[in-house]
Amino acid sequence: MFIESYPTPALLAEAYERHRRTRNADKRKVLLISRTVTPDPILKGLVLDNKPPEFDPRNCVTLWCRPTHQVIQLIQNVQDMLLSVEPELWVMPPGNLHLTALEILHSADEEHMANYVTSLKPVLKKLLAPHPAPVLVRPILSFDQSALALSFLPVSSYRADGEWYSYHHYRKDLYDIVQSHVPVDSRYQVPSAHVTIARFVKGLSIPVEKWVAKLDEINTWLDNEGGRDIKWTIGDERGAECRCGRIWYGGGISEETGLSLQEASHSDSFDMISRKYN
Repeated sequence: MFIESYPTPALLAEAYERHRRTRNADKRKVLLISRTVTPDPILKGLVLDNKPPEFDPRNCVTLWCRPTHQVIQLIQNVQDMLLSVEPELWVMPPGNLHLTALEILHSADEEHMANYVTSLKPVLKKLLAPHPAPVLVRPILSFDQSALALSFLPVSSYRADGEWYSYHHYRKDLYDIVQSHVPVDSRYQVPSAHVTIARFVKGLSIPVEKWVAKLDEINTWLDNEGGRDIKWTIGDERGAECRCGRIWYGGGISEETGLSLQEASHSDSFDMISRKYN
């Protein structure tokens, strides 16, 4: 439905851009009015109070894409900028960073999660097979009172048959495959491509004005310098994963991992994938 509403690459990118800029403007106002942030009580229990993993009861089933080394380095630079003014911030470790291409199930008990995984096993290889490689660019820092993320814009490419393809098409392809086997129960209904990079486990130790000023400074840097040359091709370096369990903070287990673009280029299956989409 979303792709049908925005039938050209320019309109699709505009929708993603409008969503993230409007959201940031709204959340900036909320921060300045409320003058507070919202620490994550479960994360606080895990990292500050030494609670066991079972303290987080939320089991999920998702399809993850892992960032490239270039994107990870950018994220670490942004995390360092944030920590320079708020050292109590919890930052996502490099090995936990991920983009949720599709949330299939969230906040479930272990039995419900296991049933979903069992139902999906016949199509996991199809879900994780390399698709026409969607590209994400122009990261900015998105934020609210509880977390911070780098959000990206989709760049559309044209296939051999003349049809255009983007990250949003990729998500729709995944959705259609999953929905044919189990209902998709996702929190993400908006045009967004984001990687969560930090969360609050304590209140701010600095005035909120100083915090917001740092957020503005980082986004100016990303717009004008830091993010301009970033190009993230989904599937580059690492294949997609079906990630399950307590994954809220980058944990969990990988039920299955697909081939990276580099691995697929040397695989017999890559020729079949290419013919399917070209």
